[in-house]
Amino acid sequence: QILLAIEDITERKEIERRKDDFLSIASHELKTPLTTIKGYIQVLERTAPDNAPDKFNNTLGKVASYVERLNSLIEDLLDVSRIQTGNIELHKTTFDFDAMINEAIEGLRTSATHHQIKLNGKTGAQVIGDESHIIQVINNLLSNAVKYAPDAETIEVSISNVSDYIKVSVKDFGLGMSTEDKKRVFERFFRSGEIQKRFPGMGIGLYICDQIIKNHGGTLWVESEIGKGSTFSFTIPKNASKSNGE
Repeated sequence: QILLAIEDITERKEIERRKDDFLSIASHELKTPLTTIKGYIQVLERTAPDNAPDKFNNTLGKVASYVERLNSLIEDLLDVSRIQTGNIELHKTTFDFDAMINEAIEGLRTSATHHQIKLNGKTGAQVIGDESHIIQVINNLLSNAVKYAPDAETIEVSISNVSDYIKVSVKDFGLGMSTEDKKRVFERFFRSGEIQKRFPGMGIGLYICDQIIKNHGGTLWVESEIGKGSTFSFTIPKNASKSNGE
């Protein structure tokens, strides 16, 4: 029985390794032609005549939007690959945390016109960390709040100082999740049955967020109840370099 268990674990590890290799190769192979397509779209946007028909402009806009979505998906897959191989890099600088989160919220407000995003609190903090990765986490949490609460009108974002840490919470009033799903929501490729039926996705966004926050010496968690929505919160040290002993 012990030998069978060892063989089973070894086989599962080999399957995981092959899956990671496939993700890495596929993501890199898709990235090159997609970059070329983006280039051609930009050329068309720059050279389109002023009197171009609305149908042309609308179609070009839709193509650009879908290409951007595909690019975002490939970037997520590349992030997963980097995390699995331990190659995720943090480029730490000092940045204004409140300005960063206001910018992220304003960016989503332009597209999430059916939701009111409320920001509560302020930190006044200068944070040492990877600003682009922290923005990636906040954008993911905000996008999920919009996506999984389509009938709700409000999303609440709260920020505060907790000793030497910054705390951020994103609260939606959507579907919520079960106790079992809460235990697995940060696993790679995890999608609950109900979510999978109603919303497209790969189940990698929250996994990436969790790894980014961990790499900053912080913690990401969720509080949720079915039918009452979810609150995703994270804390990160104001000085991530000091936290990681750098």
